[in-house]
This record gives sequence, structure tokens and C-alpha cells, in this order.
Amino acid sequence: MNYKIETKNNHRFIYIPELTEMGLLHCFTTKDMDIGLKTNGDVEDIKKNFDNIFDFIGVKPKEHYQGYQVHSGNVVSIADISQGSYYESSGKVFYDTDGLVTDIKNIALVSRFADCTPIILFDPIKKVQGNIHSGWKGTLQRIGANGIDIMIKEYGCNLEDIIAIIGPTIGKDDFEVESDVMTLFENEFDFSREIIRQKNNIKFLIDLQTTNKKVLLSKGIKEENLNVIDLSTYKNENLLHSYRRDKDKFGLMGAITIIPSQF
Repeated sequence: MNYKIETKNNHRFIYIPELTEMGLLHCFTTKDMDIGLKTNGDVEDIKKNFDNIFDFIGVKPKEHYQGYQVHSGNVVSIADISQGSYYESSGKVFYDTDGLVTDIKNIALVSRFADCTPIILFDPIKKVQGNIHSGWKGTLQRIGANGIDIMIKEYGCNLEDIIAIIGPTIGKDDFEVESDVMTLFENEFDFSREIIRQKNNIKFLIDLQTTNKKVLLSKGIKEENLNVIDLSTYKNENLLHSYRRDKDKFGLMGAITIIPSQF
């Protein structure tokens, strides 16, 4: 599946046409907007940005939901639209949560990211979606695999049907850590030699994209159903926000997913 970048209302959006055709409306936002609850955008700006997002996607959802992200491995199943708490301008929120799964149609799931890894999961047979924020701490807790577990156990999904999309994230040459974090990855993953490189006497580089890919494959996702949008948030300064690059001036992008009523 190949991604495309399209512009609407002076905002660029990244999406995968084939995934849309399968029944999951979605997009990744870009540096053209900030949907961060606690970054530079104010309440009215965030509302306008979500209006532009839903205009691009082509559906105004009944409600939109997100986790109040804490870099955990926690994933919540939304079985009823009454779940969650209202939070400022941004629909409903689940506290201490970094991933959401649901089969409810015409609601939007949202995750926010700057360098962390957004993961979209979709079963086009059962019509179940997952929207995951995998920070480096969540990656260590295999949050993508946790989302798959919920899809299988609570919604009856079959592994061979699940489509996985790994969105833009900080690149393998850009995520620098010191020995404390490096050791956590080294101890957690038996493929650590494939994802860790030593940069100098102090710094190491970790490939979060490949780590998440291997976590999903080891869980049983078919390789032909796993797709990577190979864009580094750090390197693509004109297109994407980056926390590490922009520091206190960083903004947040969003991964937004909706199963429309007609599917």
C-alpha cells in the first residue's frame, strides 16, 4: 500500500488510498496544523483543525475519542459511546491510555504524536479498528501487540485479516539515547542487534520503526498486511512536527481513523 500526500484547505494530509477503499477512513496530519492539547494550539484553533480534518476525511463523526497519552502500554476497548470523559475542545478522552479499539461506526479515534510511532490496525472483515500511540516506553511494552490482543479476544478478529499501518515516526538515524534506555531495549527484544547502533562513546541510535514492525510480525500479522509510511518526523522539517528537533516550539500531529456508517 502506497501513501499519498494531498492538500485541502491549505493543509497537507497523509493517507493510504487502498486502506480507505477497504473501509477505514483515515489520515495523518502534518506540520500545517497543531492538534496538541497542551502545546501551542488554543481551544478554538483545535476545533477548527478538527473541522478541517473531518472535511478532508469526508465524514463528520458522532464523536471523537482519544487517550490522554502517558507513554504506556494501555489500550482501551470502546464498546459504548457513553464511555470516556469530555475534555476541553477535543471530544472525549480516556485517561492513562495510549491506544483505542472499537467496532462502533461513525466515531473517530485519535492519537497524537510528534516523534512517537502511530499505529493503525484494521480488520476489514469484522470492521474493527485500532488507533495506537507507541512512544518508546509503549514500544517496550509492545502496545501494538496489546491492541491486537483486544481485537482478537473482544471482537473475534482473525490475525490473518488484520491490516497494520506504521505511520511517520522519528527515524533510525535520529532517535538518540544513552545507555540506560539502550539497555532496556537490549534486554526486552531478542532482535536488539537489528535495532540498536552505537553512535559514539555515550549515545546509541534505536530504530523504533523496525522495532514496532517486528513486534507486530512476531504477534502474527502477515507481512503482506503490514505497511510502513517511511517518513522521519525529525528529518522532514517542512512536512512534520518533531519534538526532538523543535524542542519547546514543537506541535503535535494526529492519526485519525473512522469506520463510516456505510461499511
